[in-house]
This record gives sequence, C-alpha cells and structure tokens, in this order.
Amino acid sequence: MASKRNFTMLIGAGGTSGHINPALTLANYTKEQNPEAEIVFCGLKDSLEAEIVARAGYKLEYIRAVVLPSRGSRKKLRWLRENISGVWQCLKYIRRYKPDIVVSTGGFVGSPLVFAGLLLKKPVLLHEQNALPGRSNRFFGPFCKAVCISFAESVKYFKRKTRTVLTGNPVSAGFFKLTKEEARRKLNIAEDVFHIVMMGGSLGARSLNNAVADLVESGKWAAMIAEYPNLFLTISTGMQRGKEICRQLSAVPNITASEYLYDGLFWMASADLFVGRAGAMTCAELAALGLPSILIPYPYAADDHQTFNARTLTDVGAALMCRDQEFSAEYLHEQILMLIKDRVGLATMGKQARTKALPNATAKIHDTLLRVIRNGRD
Repeated sequence: MASKRNFTMLIGAGGTSGHINPALTLANYTKEQNPEAEIVFCGLKDSLEAEIVARAGYKLEYIRAVVLPSRGSRKKLRWLRENISGVWQCLKYIRRYKPDIVVSTGGFVGSPLVFAGLLLKKPVLLHEQNALPGRSNRFFGPFCKAVCISFAESVKYFKRKTRTVLTGNPVSAGFFKLTKEEARRKLNIAEDVFHIVMMGGSLGARSLNNAVADLVESGKWAAMIAEYPNLFLTISTGMQRGKEICRQLSAVPNITASEYLYDGLFWMASADLFVGRAGAMTCAELAALGLPSILIPYPYAADDHQTFNARTLTDVGAALMCRDQEFSAEYLHEQILMLIKDRVGLATMGKQARTKALPNATAKIHDTLLRVIRNGRD
C-alpha cells in the first residue's frame, strides 16, 4: 500500500536515455509509493530529456551543462562557463523548491545540480548504472549521503569513505512482467516470426546502421529472408545520426526502421535476439527479459565502461560481444545465421541472462532515498 509521505525531490538526469530512463523509473515508483511527493527534473533544453520527461508528465527545469572536454581541448573555457551558469540556475531551483533530497543518475547533466545541492547542504543521493563508475559520480561520491551502485565490482572504484549501497539498476517492472506473446500482440507481430531488434542508443550508432545498410546492399539480407521468410529486423537508427538511413531501410522488405523506438519495452520484449550497444540500462533490461544479445560496446565511452557492462553478460554466456571497429555486415550475417539455426543455444543464452537480473532494484533505491530523507530531518 502506498504511503503518503510529503517531500520534494529534485532529479538531475539527461544527455542520453541511459541516464534519463532510470531516473524516470525511480520517479514513477516514488510517486506510486508517495502520492503527495513533489518531483521535479532538471535537464537541458531542446534535448532528449525535454521530450521524454514531458511525455512522462513531470516538470523539467532547464539548466546549462556541457560534457568535460578531453585533455588539451580548447573547449575547457566554455565548459567552465556553461557549468558555472548551470550551478547558478540549480542554486535558484533549490531555493525555490526547497527539496528534501537531490538525486542524480550521473553524467554531465546532473553535475551542476549535485554541486549546487552540496553547496546548500542538501542531502544528495547518486545512482551509478555502470560497472565502471562515471567520473562525475566518482568525484562527488565521497560528499554524498549515499551512492547506489548496480554491480558489486563498482565498490573498488570509489574512495574509501563513500557510502555505497548495492541496489542494481532501476529497470521498469514491465521488463519483468511483459511476455513475448503480449508484446507481439500489441505490435502485431506473428508468433512464428524470428524477430531481431537493433538499438544503437538514443543518439544512434553509425557502425550498426552501416552494417545493416551493407547487409542490404550486398544482397545478403535478401538471401537470408529467401531462406527464412519469417526473419524480421526492427532497427532504431538514432535521432541524430539516423534520419537518412532510416528512410532508406524503411523501404526494405522485412525491415522496420525508426529514428527512436519510444515503446522500447514492447520492442525488446517481442524480440528473439537483441543487437546493440552495451549501456548499463540496456544490459539490465536484457537480463530482466532473459533476452539473448550481441553487444557492440560504444568505443568512445568514458574509460570504455560499456565493455565492462557487456562482460557482466558475456561472462555467463548470455551474450556475444564484438568490438565496434570489427562489427560489419559479414559479422552480423554470420551470427544471425548461426543463432537462428541453434534455437537450443539461443534459449540457453536467454536463461543465463536471467541469472543477472535484480528485480527489486527500484525498491532498494527508493528505500535508500527515504532513509536519507529521514536522517536529514532528524
């Protein structure tokens, strides 16, 4: 039964869906358990979070923030200027809303809010999705009331006095409850279809898009669907990098292309095989669904953290991993044919993925959040 705790929470989340979706899952669960709670997001204007948060029905206050540039970059002055402006904006929002807690799901978008919260001595809770923690969370961790981590291995990357709590990633309950049959009914996909879902992240993945385009251009895709008429592929080409290729692939038989799959839960749940990046939330969702996968870690991710995420699944035989520069139409063609012929092996991969699922992660983060608020009020 939901409680009626009345508190205010500011959440800093943005940049990519990997930071936004866990924040939304936590917000939704918190609202269910605490109907009188006020939840406000802070994020960038004209961004993915501006669209996704609005669709979820939450208020979003705009802030300025930019990612930390590489060493020796001339963009550091702009980084400093923009983020100082963002901190000032967050100080204003904290004074306006008087939050009982400040929450960040990591990344550069949440940093100004965390810094402002610490300056005003507000309780701050961080959530780290990745096996290898991000720079922002590693830096701010020791100063926060709690850092919720998703992998036991992450503890060693934080300074000794950091208060870590192993919770897992806040995957939407639907990933544990929705069946393949239910998802396919909603999407009008026949039961006998072998369905591959490819996602290159919210911004898109050039290597994935190119591999599919080359697969089509080479004639391999036509040959595959001639041999397996029930083979279908759904691909999310990305909102930044995939407009033209989305248009091209949409005309290809047995391929559905979209710049962004807003009903990602249903598409993933309908799949027999997932191909995509190894974001932390993606890996957690694959585990919850028990979905076999081919993972291509983003090669430019900070500290190569997606490779660490992928290994949590490959190490138990739940996924295959391919380096981005080695991913090609030839590789994709070979792996699809291998897996479509080996249904027993595919099923085993799915069962192994389930062993990595943590179904109570959202509740654990929520309980930690309430404990931090309660201690702050004492």
